[in-house]
Amino acid sequence: MKKKIAALVTAIAAVLSITAMAQTVPESMPAVINEAGAVVINEAGSKAVLSCYDETGKLVYSNIYYKNDNGNIEMNIPSEYRDLKKRVYLIDSKRFLDVEAEQNAPEATPMPSETVKPTQSPSPTKKPSQSKPSIYEKEADSIYAPALVKDVETRADSNGEDIYAVTVFYHGKEMTIGIEEDLTISSAPQEYDFMRGKSMDSLQKGDVICMTANIAGDTVRTVDFIFRPTEEDIATGDADFGESFESLLSANGLVADKWPVMKYGSASSSDRYEYAFGIIGKKDENTLTLINKSGDEDTALEIDIQDDTIVYACNVDGKEYDVEITDVNGIETTIPKSMFDDGPVDLNDDYSYNYALVRLVDKTATEVILYNNYNE
Repeated sequence: MKKKIAALVTAIAAVLSITAMAQTVPESMPAVINEAGAVVINEAGSKAVLSCYDETGKLVYSNIYYKNDNGNIEMNIPSEYRDLKKRVYLIDSKRFLDVEAEQNAPEATPMPSETVKPTQSPSPTKKPSQSKPSIYEKEADSIYAPALVKDVETRADSNGEDIYAVTVFYHGKEMTIGIEEDLTISSAPQEYDFMRGKSMDSLQKGDVICMTANIAGDTVRTVDFIFRPTEEDIATGDADFGESFESLLSANGLVADKWPVMKYGSASSSDRYEYAFGIIGKKDENTLTLINKSGDEDTALEIDIQDDTIVYACNVDGKEYDVEITDVNGIETTIPKSMFDDGPVDLNDDYSYNYALVRLVDKTATEVILYNNYNE
């Protein structure tokens, strides 16, 4: 029997649940906050998802709750999220309930038994346009965003069953996502093919994954493994990962069995979504230049970056990787400009190099994940 998720914090869930059901959900009705700060509903159904949004409309907390012995669904919210805008999704009846932060009542109030039909279908663009980071021009662009893993641990849900709590940087924020214990990794690149079919406890700090959720937004449906930093320098080490480092992040030329890898010295593909990887050769105001093992600027990848491009960093110097959320100002090269401009860069293990894994949408970098200080 499939185990139930105790905590699901993912903006994918918000995007899918709002856009997919915008045409069918009944009109929202308020729920009640009791004196202890918990959201309480007395509603037919066994489970509900509570989501909290910050002042910009971004999803920052989400959790699934189950009906208790009193017949209520009581949602205890961490104190830091109690003053935020809240919304409840009733999984069984597929309805949304709005929760106003200023509401307060000593006891739970039963919800009306009849469903009020909306006079007009809710617009699917209002909430998502506020909740997604600005770098994503379309909702679909945010759904397959990569996530940088920070930590994985096992926790017990409200039924005493184990889940994996995976802490990631995702959509420019740190969040913890509950993933069912029996869910396994769907795909992996050639170099890490052994990760295919593994459970979430095989993930490590510094790994990059891609997740999708079901339409209700209460369950992570798939996890694809995209990248893991190597122990030795990628360009000057003995291993050959391909001209475009493709075996590090793809299998049969595709990342997560879906997206192509940009090739050095070749024209970009016509796909809207692409990945690129390489040594950071230089970074100008709106251009990130990546080079491969040849060090040749003539075959380099010129990637468009924006001020709102999402950037994460992983310091690979030492056994314990440090990961953080940064911005485009954190993108740096260790290669002197004079060396880069004078011809092919002589890459050797006397120098430290910074690398970048990039996802592009319509030829613009939406996310850049830095792997700094190789050979340090």
